[in-house]
Parts: sequence; C-alpha cells; structure tokens
Amino acid sequence: MKILLSAIVISLFLCPFSLRAETDAPSARSGQAVVAERPEEQIPSPQLDSEDGDKGPDLQGDEEEDGGGADKGEAEEEEAAPEQDTRIPDPFVSVNRVVYQVNDRFYFWLLKPVAQAYGHIPEDIRVVVSNVYDNLKAPARFLNNAMQLRLRAAGTELARFVINSLAGVGGIGDAARDAFGIKKQDADFDQTLGHYGLGHGFYIVLPVFGPSSVRAAVGLVGDRLMYPLTYVRHEDLSYAAATGIAAHEMVNETSFRIGDYEAMKDAAIDPYVSMRNAFTQYRQKKVRESIKKD
Repeated sequence: MKILLSAIVISLFLCPFSLRAETDAPSARSGQAVVAERPEEQIPSPQLDSEDGDKGPDLQGDEEEDGGGADKGEAEEEEAAPEQDTRIPDPFVSVNRVVYQVNDRFYFWLLKPVAQAYGHIPEDIRVVVSNVYDNLKAPARFLNNAMQLRLRAAGTELARFVINSLAGVGGIGDAARDAFGIKKQDADFDQTLGHYGLGHGFYIVLPVFGPSSVRAAVGLVGDRLMYPLTYVRHEDLSYAAATGIAAHEMVNETSFRIGDYEAMKDAAIDPYVSMRNAFTQYRQKKVRESIKKD
C-alpha cells in the first residue's frame, strides 16, 4: 500500500513536467514530432533561378536553420515523397496548339527583336525599371499572402513595400533587400485559389500570356484587381497608356531572359507538351509553398 501511495505522489509531481514537454515538442523545428504531424512541409520543391523561387526570409531570418538541422530521417522521408501528377485536362488541344504557334511567332518575329534592341540599354537601368514594376505588384503579394493566412510573409511584403516606396524612392531601388536583407515573399491569386483546394480546371493557351488554365486565368483577373494602376482614373491614365506600360514591362523583363525559350524548344521533343508540363509543375510547386507553415 505504501508503495502504491508513493507511486501516485511521484506521478502527480512529474505530471506538469511531462505535459510541458508534450506542449513544447511540436514547436521544435527539426524534431521528429513535427515531421510526423506535418508531412506536407517536407515535400521537396525544385529550385528556380528566378526570384519567384525564393523562400524568402522573415525579418529575423529563422529559415536559415532549416538547412543544417535536418536529420537523416527527414532526408529519407523527402526522398521517398512521391512525385506530383503533372497531368492536366487539355480538351481544346487543337486550338491550344494553334495559339501556341501564334505566340511562338509573336516571340520570334516581334518580342525578341524588340527586346534585343532594348537590351542595348545598360543593365543597371533595366534593373531599376524592373524594380519599379515589381514594387507596384507588392500590394497583390501582400493581399494574397494574407488570404493564404501566411501572416509573417504578408507582414514582410508590407514592410518591403513601405521601405522600397520611401527609402527606395518609389521602388527604384530594392532597399529592403539590399539594406535590411528582406526578400520578396511571392504570392498570386492563382496560388491562393489552389491553396484552398481549387483545381486547375483545364489547360488553355492565352494569346501573348502563354500557358494557363481556367484557375490561372481567373488568377490573372484577380491580381489585376489588386494592381494599383487599375484604379487610376481614365482621365489620368488612358487605356493606350496602360497598354503601353504593360508592353514596356514585358519587353523589359524579356530582355533579361533571351535564350531561355529557345533552349527549352531545342531540348524538347514536343515543345507544346514540354511547356504544358513545365507550367503545371511550376503551379503545383507554388501551391505546395503556400501550404507550408509560415
């Protein structure tokens, strides 16, 4: 009887400590409990050369510890993760192939020559122009991160927008990145729709815009509604001027990537299929990123 009473007293004494340990366990970034509870956070995603692929640090840079803290069990789990199905319905394939050919000729006959001529402008100037356009898209990134409940990323984008608009003189310079190490937290409305489980729909090729889907096309409209210049009065910014700004942005961005499309075509057996698969993989990657813990 004394032994039983002693065991009860000891268990009551240790109970608060065990409860505290169980409460703290899920917060360990590299612990096995987190891996077991949130396996989706371990899904590997391919690296992209563009800024869109950046995970982006928060203001404290706590992402840096993930690289060195992964143990062998997590690495094996990542390797064992199944590849995502990249198939997408393409019921209008014949029409899409025609539009693809039109876009292909548009690139080689018009966009590429103009971008090559424009590329003679010093790169530093073109980077400044790119920074200004990118800063105008910061409100859309902030709102989409907030809608995805990635509040830390939303706060980071808000901070970037304020810093770059003030210290960067309207976004001419990326002061948030260069002075404070605050990187862009990319997000768009297509990603937001996918975050809440909406599928691609079917594949479509849009004139000029290129590979898309029903969800991505809706995403383009949604992002446009979050674009500041959309709300400038027609008297102050005519439709022709707005179209000219969009065309200039396309030429400016293309001037940095001349040769990428050509390399893809040369390496592909069927460039149409390769582009469709690349589009699907990229959009799936963006949705997986939105599901990861903020």
